[in-house]
Amino acid sequence: MEEKVTTKFRLLLNQPEAIILPGVYDALTAILAERAGFRMIAHTGYGVAATLLGQPDVGLVCFKEMCDRVQYIARAVNIPVLADADTGYGNPINVFRTIKEFIKAGAAGLFIEDQVWPKRCGHLSGKQIISVDEMVSKIKAAVDARDKEDPNFVVGARTDAIATDGFNEAIRRAKAYRDAGADFIFIEAYENLEQMKSAIKEIKAPLLVNLIEGGKTPVINAKDAEDLGFKLIAFPLTSLWATTNAVNQIFKILKETGSAKQYLDKLIKWAEFNEIIGLPKIKEMEEKYK
Repeated sequence: MEEKVTTKFRLLLNQPEAIILPGVYDALTAILAERAGFRMIAHTGYGVAATLLGQPDVGLVCFKEMCDRVQYIARAVNIPVLADADTGYGNPINVFRTIKEFIKAGAAGLFIEDQVWPKRCGHLSGKQIISVDEMVSKIKAAVDARDKEDPNFVVGARTDAIATDGFNEAIRRAKAYRDAGADFIFIEAYENLEQMKSAIKEIKAPLLVNLIEGGKTPVINAKDAEDLGFKLIAFPLTSLWATTNAVNQIFKILKETGSAKQYLDKLIKWAEFNEIIGLPKIKEMEEKYK
């Protein structure tokens, strides 16, 4: 029997090497990340808001929409998926259900954050956070739900306190969240390398660093992040930036010239694309079930 994705994630978390997490926002980007050789992927809430609604990540995507997208992604690949579960979508009781539903959806783990709802992307201004006690209660509920459904499911806790209350408060919260049972800690939007180094020194837990091109945190090489001591190294929006730029360019060319001819060398070939999305397997099944 194939190893469960939650077990795969738990084993990766316990190995000495860092886990590089490319961000994906749908089944196709998930497949491409797996084909590229990544051992895990991260579902990005920002990417879902942008591609599902054409809207910014300001709490507009609801619990069911996010859970459904996680399910589509998880079913498309065989590698573990780390899910973005925003604030957990309510109080500790809501968080308990969120854990159960994300496990059923096929996620290998998730993280919840200490923002108020509706939340905002961690690299946008105007964020607000809940109390430490409220967040600790959510984490405890998440851990209880995890233990009940699948003990290997990974629960992470994110704090956005740097933007609202400063770095020292983020460190205080990170320690409290670890003590509450979080498997890894995610301090969002480091402002400089000094903060990143200090967090590694202060927090006795696996740490996730979120590297967004154009965001608040200095974007460093994955190897450099690993050398600093980060366990999970996420590039959540790289694929979204690349896709948007490429489609924007080809649409301009198509509008101006009436053809994609001058861009053909950059387009994927028909046969290659059909192979990526599994057409040969479908044909095999068609033959089998004739």
